[in-house]
Amino acid sequence: MQQTLQVMHATDTESVMLASYSLRDVVVSLYETWEQSRRPLAPPTGWMAFCKAFLQQYLPIELRRARNNRFLWLGQGNMSVREYKMQFSSLARYSPSVVTEMSDRAHQFVGGLGPHLINECTTPNLNPNMDISRIQAYAQNMEDQKRQQRAAREHDRRQHKINQSIRNTGEFRGGFRPLFPRHPSYPTTSATLQFQDQRHDRTTYSG
Repeated sequence: MQQTLQVMHATDTESVMLASYSLRDVVVSLYETWEQSRRPLAPPTGWMAFCKAFLQQYLPIELRRARNNRFLWLGQGNMSVREYKMQFSSLARYSPSVVTEMSDRAHQFVGGLGPHLINECTTPNLNPNMDISRIQAYAQNMEDQKRQQRAAREHDRRQHKINQSIRNTGEFRGGFRPLFPRHPSYPTTSATLQFQDQRHDRTTYSG
């Protein structure tokens, strides 16, 4: 809503009127009670006073401090870069003093990356033209490349194991002689020799 009001170039008083008109359900009653609690001759409500009252009701200071601490200690851990980026963007609003400048925001983001990415992203982050969106895209690209490299190494390792298994199976089978030779040789027995001698005698006699 604040971004919409900024695009509309609404004044502080107009912003409060438009925002209060968009309230629904129990929030309307709370806003009316808050307006009535102000002194009769008080000036019109400004946008900053309205936001402060709204946050005190729905986002207490204790919760904002807890989220601020969570942002300060935020790290990638087991999250992907996409998940870490979403957490970072969601919690950064509770630490405006920490990420006032774009360079501070990018430095905070890089500092929370995992050890497999922080070294590759530290040097590009020193570029003065590097902003938070570019360093996040760079970290995402580096993570994708590393994931593809791990997948390629895993594929090569599995293929090597398959080839080694096939090679070992072939050597195992080659250690035994086949039960039936491919070209059997018939030994010359005494009966075979006797049969050949009889044929020779018969042939000689007829000749």
